[in-house]
Amino acid sequence: MYSMYEILLQLPIFQGLSYAQLTEIIEKIPFSFSRFTPGQDIHGAGELCDKVMFVLSGTVRQTTPTYGGRIQIVQDFQGPYTLSFYNLFGAETHSISDLKALTLVGLMQVEKVHFLQMLQHNRVMLVNVLNMLSTHAQKQHVAMEFTGQEDPILRLASWLLAFTDRKSATTAVIAQSDVWQSLLRLDETSFQRCVAVLEGRGCVEMEGTILKLIDRYALRRFVGEKTVPKW
Repeated sequence: MYSMYEILLQLPIFQGLSYAQLTEIIEKIPFSFSRFTPGQDIHGAGELCDKVMFVLSGTVRQTTPTYGGRIQIVQDFQGPYTLSFYNLFGAETHSISDLKALTLVGLMQVEKVHFLQMLQHNRVMLVNVLNMLSTHAQKQHVAMEFTGQEDPILRLASWLLAFTDRKSATTAVIAQSDVWQSLLRLDETSFQRCVAVLEGRGCVEMEGTILKLIDRYALRRFVGEKTVPKW
């Protein structure tokens, strides 16, 4: 059984901290703790994100609409994991996702003002957060670039990597076939061929309107092979 310290030190925000530094933070910052039963709502789309939530145990399901609500990205995250972090800052500070407990979930929360205090007084945490923000921004750049790919299979693979999280335990994207066709600029036959190629590589599975991401690393290898310069 992991101790609270061991769980927190697995979170990217706290990585690199010593036990003494973490103890000082816990003693000075008011954290709140709560438990959610399976099926219970944790946070809803449209709600203000004024705190950082840390999943300490259990599994949380995140459902995020995109492409005008025509595509639903459903991802399950197991503790330890950090929620609502990216919505704390910027012009839009309201959640775009619904969060629900899939199992019994233990959650730790800290208010935004106290989170900023932690960053002001701990350089390691500040660097961790800057790295996370930078990585997230680079991922969004990839999302903008995927539409320029000539290969439709590469467009689909790049979209899946850009719009889903590598730390999710399971990932499913729900959309009608005509929505995928519109997004990827394909006809039905070409879309089915794209899916068949990625299924053949062990990357995804398609069941009706549900496209499941089976092996993210296989998908990354596929994209890498397609984008390596040919000398």
